[in-house]
Amino acid sequence: QPGSTFKTFVLAAAVNEGMNPDSTYYTSAPFHYQPDPYTPAWDVQTYDHSYSGSISVHSATLASDNTVYAQLTLDLGAGDVAATAHALGVQTDLSVDGSFVPSMGLGSIAVSPLEMASAYATLAAGGIYSKPMAIRKVILSNGKEDTDTDWGRPQRTRAVPPGVAYEVTQILEQNVLYGTGVGANFGRPAAGKTGTTDQHVDAWFCGYTPQLEATVWVGHPRAEVPMENVH
Repeated sequence: QPGSTFKTFVLAAAVNEGMNPDSTYYTSAPFHYQPDPYTPAWDVQTYDHSYSGSISVHSATLASDNTVYAQLTLDLGAGDVAATAHALGVQTDLSVDGSFVPSMGLGSIAVSPLEMASAYATLAAGGIYSKPMAIRKVILSNGKEDTDTDWGRPQRTRAVPPGVAYEVTQILEQNVLYGTGVGANFGRPAAGKTGTTDQHVDAWFCGYTPQLEATVWVGHPRAEVPMENVH
Protein backbone atom coordinates (compact mmCIF):
# COMPACT_ATOMS: atom_id res chain seq x y z
CA GLN A 1 0.00 0.00 0.00
CA PRO A 2 1.43 3.40 -0.96
CA GLY A 3 0.02 5.22 2.05
CA SER A 4 0.36 8.98 1.99
CA THR A 5 2.38 9.06 -1.23
CA PHE A 6 -1.02 8.59 -2.92
CA LYS A 7 -2.23 11.92 -1.50
CA THR A 8 -0.28 13.62 -4.27
CA PHE A 9 -2.82 12.29 -6.77
CA VAL A 10 -5.70 13.60 -4.66
CA LEU A 11 -3.99 16.99 -4.62
CA ALA A 12 -3.42 16.89 -8.38
CA ALA A 13 -7.08 15.97 -8.99
CA ALA A 14 -8.25 18.82 -6.77
CA VAL A 15 -5.97 21.40 -8.40
CA ASN A 16 -7.08 20.13 -11.81
CA GLU A 17 -10.68 20.82 -10.74
CA GLY A 18 -9.74 24.43 -9.93
CA MET A 19 -9.11 24.20 -6.19
CA ASN A 20 -6.67 26.71 -4.69
CA PRO A 21 -4.72 24.77 -2.01
CA ASP A 22 -3.85 27.99 -0.17
CA SER A 23 -7.40 29.31 0.18
CA THR A 24 -9.30 26.02 0.55
CA TYR A 25 -9.73 25.02 4.19
CA TYR A 26 -10.90 21.87 5.95
CA THR A 27 -11.21 20.93 9.61
CA SER A 28 -8.43 18.74 10.91
CA ALA A 29 -10.15 16.51 13.48
CA PRO A 30 -11.04 12.82 13.94
CA PHE A 31 -13.26 12.03 10.96
CA HIS A 32 -16.19 9.61 10.97
CA TYR A 33 -17.88 8.61 7.71
CA GLN A 34 -20.82 6.24 7.43
CA PRO A 35 -23.25 7.20 4.66
CA ASP A 36 -25.79 4.58 5.75
CA PRO A 37 -26.15 2.21 8.73
CA TYR A 38 -25.71 -0.84 6.52
CA THR A 39 -22.10 -0.10 5.52
CA PRO A 40 -19.06 -0.24 7.82
CA ALA A 41 -17.98 3.08 9.28
CA TRP A 42 -14.77 4.72 8.10
CA ASP A 43 -12.96 6.37 10.99
CA VAL A 44 -9.89 8.39 10.09
CA GLN A 45 -7.24 9.78 12.41
CA THR A 46 -3.90 11.47 11.96
CA TYR A 47 -0.69 9.48 12.35
CA ASP A 48 0.27 11.09 15.66
CA HIS A 49 -3.30 11.80 16.85
CA SER A 50 -2.73 15.56 16.84
CA TYR A 51 -5.12 17.91 15.04
CA SER A 52 -4.94 21.46 13.76
CA GLY A 53 -8.55 22.58 13.47
CA SER A 54 -9.13 24.77 10.42
CA ILE A 55 -6.24 24.22 8.02
CA SER A 56 -5.51 24.89 4.35
CA VAL A 57 -5.00 21.99 1.96
CA HIS A 58 -1.47 23.29 1.38
CA SER A 59 -0.61 23.07 5.09
CA ALA A 60 -2.47 19.75 5.46
CA THR A 61 -0.23 18.32 2.73
CA LEU A 62 2.93 19.32 4.57
CA ALA A 63 1.50 17.72 7.73
CA SER A 64 0.22 14.72 5.73
CA ASP A 65 -3.11 15.08 7.52
CA ASN A 66 -5.24 11.99 6.88
CA THR A 67 -8.48 13.57 8.08
CA VAL A 68 -8.27 16.47 5.64
CA TYR A 69 -7.38 14.21 2.73
CA ALA A 70 -10.23 11.84 3.57
CA GLN A 71 -12.67 14.74 3.28
CA LEU A 72 -11.01 16.04 0.12
CA THR A 73 -11.23 12.61 -1.51
CA LEU A 74 -14.93 12.39 -0.69
CA ASP A 75 -15.58 15.88 -2.09
CA LEU A 76 -13.75 15.09 -5.32
CA GLY A 77 -15.10 11.57 -5.65
CA ALA A 78 -12.81 8.56 -5.49
CA GLY A 79 -13.43 7.93 -9.19
CA ASP A 80 -11.93 11.30 -10.13
CA VAL A 81 -8.89 10.59 -7.96
CA ALA A 82 -8.46 7.21 -9.67
CA ALA A 83 -8.73 8.82 -13.10
CA THR A 84 -6.01 11.32 -12.24
CA ALA A 85 -3.74 8.60 -10.84
CA HIS A 86 -4.21 6.55 -14.00
CA ALA A 87 -3.52 9.53 -16.23
CA LEU A 88 -0.30 10.25 -14.35
CA GLY A 89 0.96 6.70 -14.71
CA VAL A 90 -0.59 4.29 -12.19
CA GLN A 91 -1.54 1.10 -14.04
CA THR A 92 -3.19 -0.93 -11.26
CA ASP A 93 -6.96 -1.29 -11.31
CA LEU A 94 -7.82 0.86 -8.30
CA SER A 95 -11.40 -0.38 -7.94
CA VAL A 96 -12.65 -2.72 -5.24
CA ASP A 97 -15.41 -5.07 -6.38
CA GLY A 98 -16.11 -2.74 -9.28
CA SER A 99 -16.27 0.55 -7.38
CA PHE A 100 -13.81 3.09 -6.02
CA VAL A 101 -13.53 3.43 -2.26
CA PRO A 102 -12.65 6.75 -0.60
CA SER A 103 -9.83 5.19 1.43
CA MET A 104 -7.96 4.98 -1.87
CA GLY A 105 -7.09 8.66 -1.37
CA LEU A 106 -5.06 7.66 1.69
CA GLY A 107 -3.23 4.95 -0.23
CA SER A 108 -5.16 1.82 0.68
CA ILE A 109 -4.81 0.10 -2.72
CA ALA A 110 -1.53 -1.74 -3.33
CA VAL A 111 0.58 -0.51 -6.26
CA SER A 112 4.14 -1.07 -7.47
CA PRO A 113 7.15 1.22 -7.00
CA LEU A 114 7.49 1.44 -10.79
CA GLU A 115 3.97 2.85 -11.08
CA MET A 116 4.62 5.43 -8.39
CA ALA A 117 7.93 6.40 -9.97
CA SER A 118 6.22 6.76 -13.33
CA ALA A 119 3.39 8.90 -11.95
CA TYR A 120 5.67 11.24 -10.00
CA ALA A 121 7.95 11.53 -13.04
CA THR A 122 4.94 12.86 -14.92
CA LEU A 123 4.74 15.74 -12.45
CA ALA A 124 8.49 16.32 -12.77
CA ALA A 125 8.01 16.58 -16.54
CA GLY A 126 5.40 19.31 -16.21
CA GLY A 127 2.43 16.97 -16.57
CA ILE A 128 3.65 14.91 -19.52
CA TYR A 129 3.41 11.15 -19.04
CA SER A 130 6.14 9.01 -20.59
CA LYS A 131 5.60 5.27 -20.83
CA PRO A 132 8.36 3.56 -18.82
CA MET A 133 11.14 2.02 -20.89
CA ALA A 134 13.50 -0.74 -19.79
CA ILE A 135 15.42 -1.08 -23.07
CA ARG A 136 16.87 2.03 -24.72
CA LYS A 137 18.44 0.36 -27.75
CA VAL A 138 19.36 -3.04 -29.20
CA ILE A 139 22.65 -3.75 -30.95
CA LEU A 140 22.40 -6.58 -33.45
CA SER A 141 25.02 -9.31 -33.90
CA ASN A 142 26.49 -7.41 -36.84
CA GLY A 143 27.21 -4.44 -34.59
CA LYS A 144 24.47 -2.21 -36.00
CA GLU A 145 21.68 -0.71 -33.97
CA ASP A 146 18.21 -2.13 -34.53
CA THR A 147 16.27 0.81 -36.01
CA ASP A 148 13.33 -1.20 -37.34
CA THR A 149 11.49 -1.14 -34.00
CA ASP A 150 10.59 1.45 -31.36
CA TRP A 151 13.48 0.75 -28.97
CA GLY A 152 14.21 3.93 -27.06
CA ARG A 153 11.48 5.95 -28.73
CA PRO A 154 9.47 7.80 -26.05
CA GLN A 155 5.71 7.38 -25.96
CA ARG A 156 4.40 10.57 -24.39
CA THR A 157 0.99 12.04 -23.68
CA ARG A 158 -0.25 15.09 -21.81
CA ALA A 159 -1.68 13.87 -18.50
CA VAL A 160 -2.46 17.11 -16.65
CA PRO A 161 -2.02 20.77 -17.60
CA PRO A 162 1.41 22.26 -16.84
CA GLY A 163 -0.13 24.61 -14.29
CA VAL A 164 -1.44 21.67 -12.27
CA ALA A 165 1.95 19.96 -12.26
CA TYR A 166 3.59 23.25 -11.27
CA GLU A 167 1.23 23.86 -8.34
CA VAL A 168 1.59 20.32 -7.00
CA THR A 169 5.36 20.46 -7.41
CA GLN A 170 5.58 23.74 -5.50
CA ILE A 171 3.76 22.19 -2.53
CA LEU A 172 5.85 19.01 -2.63
CA GLU A 173 8.99 21.15 -2.75
CA GLN A 174 7.78 22.88 0.41
CA ASN A 175 7.23 19.42 1.88
CA VAL A 176 10.90 18.57 1.43
CA LEU A 177 11.90 21.87 3.04
CA TYR A 178 9.43 22.06 5.92
CA GLY A 179 7.08 19.04 5.93
CA THR A 180 7.30 15.30 6.35
CA GLY A 181 9.98 15.00 3.65
CA VAL A 182 12.78 17.02 5.28
CA GLY A 183 14.98 13.93 5.38
CA ALA A 184 15.23 14.17 1.59
CA ASN A 185 16.56 17.74 1.60
CA PHE A 186 20.02 17.41 0.09
CA GLY A 187 20.72 21.04 -0.68
CA ARG A 188 19.10 21.61 -4.07
CA PRO A 189 15.50 22.05 -5.24
CA ALA A 190 13.59 18.78 -4.92
CA ALA A 191 9.98 17.77 -4.38
CA GLY A 192 8.56 14.68 -2.75
CA LYS A 193 6.15 12.92 -0.43
CA THR A 194 6.50 10.31 2.29
CA GLY A 195 4.17 7.38 2.88
CA THR A 196 3.80 5.07 5.88
CA THR A 197 1.06 2.47 6.32
CA ASP A 198 -0.46 1.01 9.49
CA GLN A 199 2.05 -0.59 11.85
CA HIS A 200 4.86 0.45 9.52
CA VAL A 201 4.33 -2.51 7.22
CA ASP A 202 5.21 -0.29 4.24
CA ALA A 203 7.44 2.77 4.06
CA TRP A 204 7.73 4.96 0.96
CA PHE A 205 9.33 8.05 -0.43
CA CYS A 206 8.61 9.41 -3.90
CA GLY A 207 10.73 12.38 -4.89
CA TYR A 208 12.03 14.25 -7.90
CA THR A 209 14.21 17.01 -9.24
CA PRO A 210 13.54 18.60 -12.64
CA GLN A 211 15.71 15.90 -14.25
CA LEU A 212 15.22 12.73 -12.19
CA GLU A 213 12.57 10.87 -10.20
CA ALA A 214 13.26 8.21 -7.58
CA THR A 215 10.82 6.07 -5.61
CA VAL A 216 11.90 3.98 -2.65
CA TRP A 217 9.75 1.33 -0.99
CA VAL A 218 10.78 -0.58 2.14
CA GLY A 219 8.82 -3.63 3.20
CA HIS A 220 8.48 -7.40 3.06
CA PRO A 221 7.47 -8.61 -0.42
CA ARG A 222 5.58 -11.71 0.74
CA ALA A 223 3.75 -10.46 3.81
CA GLU A 224 2.65 -7.36 5.72
CA VAL A 225 5.26 -7.49 8.47
CA PRO A 226 5.45 -4.55 10.93
CA MET A 227 8.77 -2.72 10.83
CA GLU A 228 8.57 -1.01 14.21
CA ASN A 229 12.22 -1.52 15.15
CA VAL A 230 14.12 -0.90 11.92
CA HIS A 231 17.14 1.37 12.39
